[in-house]
Amino acid sequence: MAPILPILGLLGAGVGLNELKKAGQRKEVRKLVEDQLAASGNLPSATNNFGYQTGYGPGMLLPTSGYQSILQYQNQMGNQQRENMIKNLLAIEPITDRAKARDFERNMAAARFRTQLGTQQGLTLQGQRGAQALAQQGMGAAGNALASNYQYQ
Repeated sequence: MAPILPILGLLGAGVGLNELKKAGQRKEVRKLVEDQLAASGNLPSATNNFGYQTGYGPGMLLPTSGYQSILQYQNQMGNQQRENMIKNLLAIEPITDRAKARDFERNMAAARFRTQLGTQQGLTLQGQRGAQALAQQGMGAAGNALASNYQYQ
């Protein structure tokens, strides 16, 4: 442990850390160096002291925070998309109404056609049965007439 501290003092925090990392990547050495740097206050920032200022954090609900700006933008986009959807639906409504009316008319015409076919079929069948009944009666009457006029000798 004692040989590491002079290296840090002579080479500087960044160079010494890099040299030790290259030397073997040992967890114990890295931990010791990081502890030493943290104790001296020379531990580099994870963001290299660049404040990203994302707006998230303790002040994220303040009116001027980045989070509030993002939220306001999302709300505006949501409102705009809702208005566009309503405009689109209103533009499509007459077209869909006409399509529904045409479908209704087609369905009613098909129902009327089915009714007419059923009626014609029923009338044809009734006419055929009536003709058959008349034919049977006529044949029966003709047979009776022949039998009554026939003279047995």
